[in-house]
Amino acid sequence: MELIPCPAAPTLTIHFVPNSTCKLEHQYHLMATLIFSSLPMFACGFWTVMIACSLHFDGRHRGRIMLMVFMAMTTLLYAGHCIFLNRFYGDMPLFDSLYSFANLAVYPLFYIYIVSMTSPERQLLRTWWCLIPSVVIGTVVSAIYMMMSPHDLDTFVRIISYNEDFGSGTGLCKMMGYVRLVAKVVFAVEVVAVLVAGSRKISAYNKSVEAYYADTEGKELTVFKWFMYLFTACSFASIIFNFLGRYRFGDSAWMIAIPSLIFTLLLFGLGLIGFRQTFTFTIENFEQEEAADATMQETTPACESEKTLAQRIEEVVMDRKLFLRHHLKVTDVAKELCTNRVYVSTAINDEIGASFSDYINRKRVDYAIHLMRSNPQMTIHEIANLSGFSSDKSFYRNFKNITGESPREIHELDGRL
Repeated sequence: MELIPCPAAPTLTIHFVPNSTCKLEHQYHLMATLIFSSLPMFACGFWTVMIACSLHFDGRHRGRIMLMVFMAMTTLLYAGHCIFLNRFYGDMPLFDSLYSFANLAVYPLFYIYIVSMTSPERQLLRTWWCLIPSVVIGTVVSAIYMMMSPHDLDTFVRIISYNEDFGSGTGLCKMMGYVRLVAKVVFAVEVVAVLVAGSRKISAYNKSVEAYYADTEGKELTVFKWFMYLFTACSFASIIFNFLGRYRFGDSAWMIAIPSLIFTLLLFGLGLIGFRQTFTFTIENFEQEEAADATMQETTPACESEKTLAQRIEEVVMDRKLFLRHHLKVTDVAKELCTNRVYVSTAINDEIGASFSDYINRKRVDYAIHLMRSNPQMTIHEIANLSGFSSDKSFYRNFKNITGESPREIHELDGRL
């Protein structure tokens, strides 16, 4: 018998096509790039909308309006980043022009925001000149894009801008390269200038409040201490990434994720702190109160006496227990001494070595400790009120700053003794 071989059964063979795998990985890369590059833009856009809603429902305030403008400009800045990193070539000329303007406008706008919180209206109007570099650079970039031929435009957008090898270009491409380099230098100068000038503005404002009011709760810009910390971190990160160049982060979604997450967290923190800033007391209120208290000329000398003004201040504050008055101001002490607030503030600062606020609150804390020891049955609220503090929060904060301990700890210890 002859054996006839059966034909082999067909087998299923799966072929992995490299191109399909690469295409899928490329799609994942594009999706991750779009998500990461959009995060800072959405963070700033979120706070722009939130602040706009608060202005609609809670009333307008120039500080909050400037914060909204700052956040809106930052949104525009990161929209430009998003267009660039996702290689939306068709939108590049428009958004790169807007980016060039926004990149040099965000830090001056932040400074204008600080000025709006710390300075009178006439000074605020004079600060808008600091937007001139952003307007000039943005206009020049837009004009160069419009003058480029289709070939030069395509070459610059698709090749030169992603390598930042501006020296290899010719004509308008090379001119655009020089403008970009100038913009980088201007950006670095702006960042440092805003950090220094903004910090000085906030410090000067807080010192003015401490020299005028005994109760600074709700009047000082204490929240801006953390605001400036975040802003400083954001500033130095901006300088680093600006000089490294955006093109270095365009080839990997994970490289984009590093600056994206950093700026998203920093900008979201800035928006949150600014949004939570209360405006129950503003620079306008400060100026109005100063004007209302200016019943005597600033040149009025102190009354003749053998004692120094600092000694006379100590006497009148203690003998008449002025420190127990709620909402005490330096003008109240000046009126008791037949002089003006400038002399009183200068004497307290130079001869006693403290601000008016610190000087009065130390007296109050000493008196509060006396009440705790002589009247252990009193509550913390009663002690705070009788000691001249306008609120329990102000009492706790000043007591902790001066003694290093909370009033409750000392009160409970004295009660056991």
